[in-house]
Amino acid sequence: MGDQATNALIAIVLGTVFAVLLLIPTAAVQYRLDGRLGPRDLTILVTSAIYSLAIWTYTLLPMPKDHTFRCKGSQTRVLGSLGLIHLPDHGGPLALLREPAFQQIVLNVLLFVPLGYFLRVILHRGVVVATVSGFAVSLLIELTQKTGDWHLYSCAYRLFDVDDLMVNTLGATVGSLLSILVVRRRTGKVVLPTTISFGRRLVGFACDAVFIALTGAMAALAWRAWSIYVRDLHPDEVDRHVQAALQWGLPLAVEAVLVVGFGRTLGEWVVSLHTVPRRRRLLLPGRLVKLAVGVGPIFVLAPFFNRSDVGVAAVALLAAYAVLTIVFAWRTQNHRGLSHTLGHLDLRIGDDADEDPVEQAKLARRAGP
Repeated sequence: MGDQATNALIAIVLGTVFAVLLLIPTAAVQYRLDGRLGPRDLTILVTSAIYSLAIWTYTLLPMPKDHTFRCKGSQTRVLGSLGLIHLPDHGGPLALLREPAFQQIVLNVLLFVPLGYFLRVILHRGVVVATVSGFAVSLLIELTQKTGDWHLYSCAYRLFDVDDLMVNTLGATVGSLLSILVVRRRTGKVVLPTTISFGRRLVGFACDAVFIALTGAMAALAWRAWSIYVRDLHPDEVDRHVQAALQWGLPLAVEAVLVVGFGRTLGEWVVSLHTVPRRRRLLLPGRLVKLAVGVGPIFVLAPFFNRSDVGVAAVALLAAYAVLTIVFAWRTQNHRGLSHTLGHLDLRIGDDADEDPVEQAKLARRAGP
C-alpha cells in the first residue's frame, strides 16, 4: 500500500473515531438549535472529522524513523514554486496535468477547499474568516514542518515552502466562495419539532453507549496509569478487579444520579428529552424501574464480556436486549420505549423537568377558579 493510500486509510479510521467522540457535544448543540440531528448533520460531522485528520496525515505523515531521512531546506522565494513547472513542448494543456510540480500546487489548493466549506456550513462564517483561517492553519503546518515537528526531529524532513501559504489560503477562500452555491441561508424563525421522533431516540441511545464506553475506558486507563507509573507496578500486577469496578462503576454512578435524581439518562439530556410520571406517587419507583430496565443491563452483562466461559453468552444477551429496546422504542406510542412503559413514565421534549402535568394539575386545583 502506498503512502497516499495509507494516509487516506489513517484519516478515515481516526476521523471516524473522532466523529464518534464528537457525537455527544454535536447532538447536544444541534437538538437545542434545530430540534433534530438529521442524516445531513451526521454526514457533515463525519466528513469534517475525517478531513481534519486528512490535513494532518497528508502534510506530516509518514513520520520517518530517526536517522533515516535527509534534512530538507526551505523555499522562501515568493512564487518560486512556479519556476519548477516545466511547460511541455507538446501535448497541450492536458500534458501540464502530468507535471509533478503543477500537480503539487493544484493538490495544495484542493486540500484547503473543504476548510472554507466547513467553516460556512458549521460555523456560518464567510470568506474573510475562511481566508484568515486557511492562512493560520497553513502557517501552523509549515512551521511544524520547518521545525521538524517542533524539534521532535533534529531538522525538517519536509520542505518549508512559502508558496504553500498562498495556495492553501487560496484554497480556503475558493471553498468558501463555492459553498455559497450549496449552503442555504436560514430564513425566518426555526420551528422546533413538537413530537419525539424515532431518530431522536436512537441518537439518545447512541450517546448513552458512547458515554458509557468512553467514561469507562478513561477510568480504566487512569487506574492503569496510576498503578504502573506512580505505584511502579508491572502491567500484569495491576488489580483488574479494581480496574473493572472503576470501568463500569463510574459511568453507572453518573447514569444512576441522572436517572434517579433528574429522570433521564445522559443520552436523553443530550437530545433534550425528560420524563414525567403518569402519577406523582410513582415518580421514584418509575425512575428506579427506568434505571434497572434502561441502562442497567449494560452494567450487569458487560463485566462478563472478557470471561471465557460466559463471555459469548453475555454479548448475545446484551445484543438481544438492545434489539428489544430499539423495537419497543419504535413501536410504542411517542416512542416511549420499554423502560418508560414499565416505569409508567412519559417522555417530553425540552430540558424543563418541571413540566409535570400531574403537578401542574394539582397547582391549578389549589389555585381555584
